[in-house]
Formats: sequence, C-alpha cells, structure tokens
Amino acid sequence: MTSGLAISAFMPSITSSGIFSSRRANNGVDALASNNPFVGAMNFDIAAGQVTNAAKGVANIAKESKNALASGIVSAEESIKALSKSDKVLNGIGKVVNFTADHINPLIVATGAVKVACADDKADAAVSEGLALGAMFGSEAIAKRVIGMPMMKKDEVTGKKVPVAREGYYKKNPFLEKQASALKDYCETAKVCNKSIKFLPGALKGLAFVMASIGGYKLGHSVANLILDKQDEV
Repeated sequence: MTSGLAISAFMPSITSSGIFSSRRANNGVDALASNNPFVGAMNFDIAAGQVTNAAKGVANIAKESKNALASGIVSAEESIKALSKSDKVLNGIGKVVNFTADHINPLIVATGAVKVACADDKADAAVSEGLALGAMFGSEAIAKRVIGMPMMKKDEVTGKKVPVAREGYYKKNPFLEKQASALKDYCETAKVCNKSIKFLPGALKGLAFVMASIGGYKLGHSVANLILDKQDEV
C-alpha cells in the first residue's frame, strides 16, 4: 500500500479522533469548572485515549508505507514509551491511556453513569443520558458502514485488534460513487501548493462521522426531553 493510499484509508479515523479528543478535553474543562472533578478526569482520560487511537492509526500507516510524517509520529510515540518505562508515574499513566484507547465506548458509558450519579434528578438524568448515548452509538454504527470507516479486526498472528480499511455502502449507489470518485480525482490531480488536499475526501468522511455522532446524541436528548416533559404534564 502506498503512503497516500494508506493515509487516505485511515484519515477518517484520524480526523474523527482528533475532533472528539478536542471536544472531550473541552468537556473536561467545563466539568472541572462546574466542580465535578470525576467527570472532568474521565473526559480528559477519554480525550487522551482518542489521541492514542489516532496515533495507532498513524502507526499502522507507517508500517504500510514510508511516509516521513507517519514515521516521525511513531518515533515520537516510541520515545515517550521508552521514557515512561523509566518513570513509574508515566508508566502508570501510559497503561491507563492505552486501556482507555482499547475501551473507549464502555468508558463513555461509564462517564455518562457518573454524570447521572452526580445529577440532582437521577431518574430524569438516567433516561436522558441513556437515550442520548444509545442514539449516538446507533448513529455512529450506521455512519461507519455508510462512509466506510475502518473497523477493528483481530490479527491472526498477534491476536491483537488492529484497524482494517473497508469500503462504504455509498459505493453501491452509482450517483454517490460518481461524486466521491470525482472529488477524489480532483484532489489527487489538483495543482495546488498544499499537497495535503488529496487527503480531503478522507477528512470529510471523518467530519461526517463526527456530525452523525453529535447529531445522534442531540437527537436522543431531544427525544428524552419530549418524553420527560410529557411525564411532567401527566
């Protein structure tokens, strides 16, 4: 796999992980400002885990290609790992972040549970957070299949889960496939100063995934609000 193809394949995951980690970090700051240190710490942990997820995607790219940027990031990651081995505190933090990276969704649910536990009206908060997270995960699952986000698959040799590229359902629609191909061809052949434009299609996929995730979460919250408002009226 060439450098360009490798990065393009995993650009959706790298883009979405970057956006989500930023949002989680902001949520952590907001939680700390609201005197909720547990939710704040969990959000920072998840943000770090999502950065690690993106780094693992880049590491996979480096293995498949000779891309200098990807290899540089992996070298930096290896340096940090080497440093952490010599420092007990850093080593402990590294283990926590790696665990988080491998268990993002369960920890997001756990964060929701902590938010419910800290809420004044726990019953309403449980309904609201439950529907919001359910709609979010459902939207993400649909988006992953439609736009072709990489999936995690167990490696037969190492036994570890690794990201594997897959085609999206949009390719089965002639019109959408034609538009996607036209955009891809333009980005790969356009004579512009910034050569990274060829990664735009992948970045747009990542952005679409983020929008689906956020949209699903907000939809779930809206449905919960409607249900709870009706219950209050009875």
